[in-house]
Amino acid sequence: MSITRRQFLTNTGVSLPASALVSTRAMSIGEVGRSDSNMLHDWSVVRDQFNLSPEYIHLASFALASHPRPVREAIQKYRRALDENPFLVVDRGLWGPEAENLPHKVREAAAEYIGGRPEEIALTGNTTMGLALVYYGLPLKPGQEVLTTAHDHFSHHESIRLATERAGASMRKIVLFDRFDAISDDSIVSRVRSALRPSTRAIIRAAG
Repeated sequence: MSITRRQFLTNTGVSLPASALVSTRAMSIGEVGRSDSNMLHDWSVVRDQFNLSPEYIHLASFALASHPRPVREAIQKYRRALDENPFLVVDRGLWGPEAENLPHKVREAAAEYIGGRPEEIALTGNTTMGLALVYYGLPLKPGQEVLTTAHDHFSHHESIRLATERAGASMRKIVLFDRFDAISDDSIVSRVRSALRPSTRAIIRAAG
């Protein structure tokens, strides 16, 4: 049964990078079953979507991710489509009109999800690239600083460091809490406020 590209993306629940491709041929491979979002409150249902070994406790899922079932099925379909007709998939997926242009459709879906406009969405190859683009775009001047936290990822700190060094500015890290059992919104806000200086031009905390 043939479906539209929008239906395909909705059914699979996949957010694709700008380099992801799709063609009419890919759509005819088959339809992925729609997951019941009402069942996602049940952790056993969510867990069963993954093929993770039960012999381990997996704590690196943000960096080294195992794909849930709908994503695995979508990847398999795109791989088959590329194997069958790579030129058609690339041509229609990247340079076709808006109705067939996958990056445009992904930006539309992302904008609808977060509450924005497609032209406000930038698709990057990875998080590190996105961070670098944002920080290098800050209009920093010598003597100014960027305030961040000691809890952020290495790539986050490096993106800030390189951007501030390039502008002659500086980076300062603060600790948001001393113990995990004593974290509160008020205490974190208080620490950030007390860390502000006249030279502070940006407060940056990347969710991880």
